[in-house]
Amino acid sequence: MYTKSFVLKVLLLIIFFVFVTYNLYHTFVEQQYQKKFENFMNKYNKSYTNETERNMRFKRFQKSLSIIEQLNKDHSDFTYYGITKFSDLSPEEFVSRHLSIKGKKKKELRDTKFKRSITAVTLETIDWRNEGVVNSVRNQKTCGACWAISVVEIIESVYAIKTGSLKTLSVQEALDCSDGINQGCLGGSPAILLQWLVKNNITLQTEERYPTIYENQICKINKSINESDGIRVVSFISLNLFNREDLLLSYIMKSPVAVAVNAIPWQYYVGGIVRHCENNLSSLNHAVEIVGYVLGENPYYIIKNSWGTDHGIDGYIYVGIGDNECGIGWEVDVVLNVV
Repeated sequence: MYTKSFVLKVLLLIIFFVFVTYNLYHTFVEQQYQKKFENFMNKYNKSYTNETERNMRFKRFQKSLSIIEQLNKDHSDFTYYGITKFSDLSPEEFVSRHLSIKGKKKKELRDTKFKRSITAVTLETIDWRNEGVVNSVRNQKTCGACWAISVVEIIESVYAIKTGSLKTLSVQEALDCSDGINQGCLGGSPAILLQWLVKNNITLQTEERYPTIYENQICKINKSINESDGIRVVSFISLNLFNREDLLLSYIMKSPVAVAVNAIPWQYYVGGIVRHCENNLSSLNHAVEIVGYVLGENPYYIIKNSWGTDHGIDGYIYVGIGDNECGIGWEVDVVLNVV
């Protein structure tokens, strides 16, 4: 029979073994997290001001890994999530730094489908990149310039479709000079920008004449500039195509369009088709250009984003067609004619 002292010793040994094993495992996991964080910092050229900030970013990174793991469990059927350059940000930081659209109120949105002839027949696939009418992916960095970028890009594309000449226009001019609720890097509205361009007969200058720095600065429109180098919007329409994605596809057949979306789930997007994305009007926080679509068993829009080519699929994101995913049909802007 075992004595009480012997049993106690065994229990103490077991406790000690469990304690050591736990600490070894915890140390191993911590080392793995640190290794992933180091790789993340090297890949995205991250640097922090001091050790305190680095530790804070490391904790945010660890939290991101947990979120990514859960996202992949919940949405592994279509969407792939992983470490991105935004993985050292909390979701709240990500929203404040990279999502800044100022949308319209619901009563201001209207379905204007009767203003343009719409065909119900759609092509199986449209990709305007293949036609040479889409410029390279821009990177707005920490400037809330998505509203200006999306409009500038559809103007570039419509002009290229019309003339065969693809120009690179100045996003900075739109940031600096557009009025109303538009506030440069603090955010703005694609529709308000288009209204300003048409109402004031504004010619958007080329990037060469008005360089983009993605910072707030004073408007530098120069009346003496030769406006023949730029592009002027003659007409456009702003649409509410909620629950009418057939019409949205028909517009995309004619040219790329700008849309407002909920981009919160895109923080960790690395591939696949985004589905199960909140789609109500109040969730809109970002503006992008749709440059095409693919129909079939798993149909999706081809979204040109403005977070650089090191995010998503070389700067692009695929969003599922149907169910107004990410609120994609609420605010649609279409440029009809340019000169």
